[in-house]
Amino acid sequence: MLIFSPAAAENPIEIISAFSDENSMDITLRSHDQINGSIIFSLAHDNEILESQTIEMDIIPDKETTRVIFWDKHHFQFRVYDATARVYNNGELAAEAIDSFSYGFETLPRFQIVDLSPTSSGTSVLLTPRSVNQPGVADFSFQLIKEGEIIDTQIKENIPVMQTIQVSINWPILLEDHTGYMVRLKSFSHTPKTITTYSTGFTSGQDVEIDETDVDVDDFGVSVTLIGKSQVPFDGIVEVELQQDDTHYKTFSGKPDILTSGRDDTVGIIWNDLDPGAYKVFIKAKTLDGEILDRYETVLLIPEKVNPVGTTEKPKTPGFSAVMGIVSMIILTFIFGKR
Repeated sequence: MLIFSPAAAENPIEIISAFSDENSMDITLRSHDQINGSIIFSLAHDNEILESQTIEMDIIPDKETTRVIFWDKHHFQFRVYDATARVYNNGELAAEAIDSFSYGFETLPRFQIVDLSPTSSGTSVLLTPRSVNQPGVADFSFQLIKEGEIIDTQIKENIPVMQTIQVSINWPILLEDHTGYMVRLKSFSHTPKTITTYSTGFTSGQDVEIDETDVDVDDFGVSVTLIGKSQVPFDGIVEVELQQDDTHYKTFSGKPDILTSGRDDTVGIIWNDLDPGAYKVFIKAKTLDGEILDRYETVLLIPEKVNPVGTTEKPKTPGFSAVMGIVSMIILTFIFGKR
């Protein structure tokens, strides 16, 4: 049961929708004016407040905004609960929404959410039917949440769950580095008509991968291709270390373009006159903070230098004195032969 309760007819804040289950509660608002206020979410059973959370908010005029909180699950037993969101503007109650739900008695969809796996590039959900004889069909809303605000929503519609399947989306927006985000999956089952949520969190980070099929190492240098794997922009370096006889020899580095998911760039490094011998080559993709995101290792052989081939010496022509000596011998032989 959902109840909207504006505090006054001239109230500038309009509640578009509100929803709660045992996992979370959301409320979508719109205002014609700039609003600086807060929302107090509360969970109650038989008028006893079990939990309360407050979110500060700024509402941009004529733009819808959605805020989300996540309940502490240790409250829930097989009961009916009332979830309330009270919107305050300048300290005064401006609007209120109440959503009641039952825990343990709700109608279940024909599928189960087995796993929700978010990363800095996107998220995927693993679904399986509860019965192969009754497949389900549903719409799925993937919501990226930062500090209680939905900052991106990706929707997959009319997804049949006849067998175990994986549904994936990519984030189209840039993420901040080392920041905590929540991912909330809101499923809308067609038959029976039910809405359920599932959520998990992750901490964003830079991520790249060395394309092992596009690494070239030779006598002149090395080229390395990086592929972006995150919507946190990668601003780092490629570091190449050479070792000879398991001892550090030299380190080179190069800087690629700033990379995000699906983008790639090739870094070329030239080394000057390496000494002959065998080298181990250690290639690392690193952030500017020194975090190693990926690595690749190979070997390099620099051959010994070969001297240029010398000019072959020509046989020397006998000199004048040698020729005269030979002629003298012939004459003497002729004279003595006459005798």
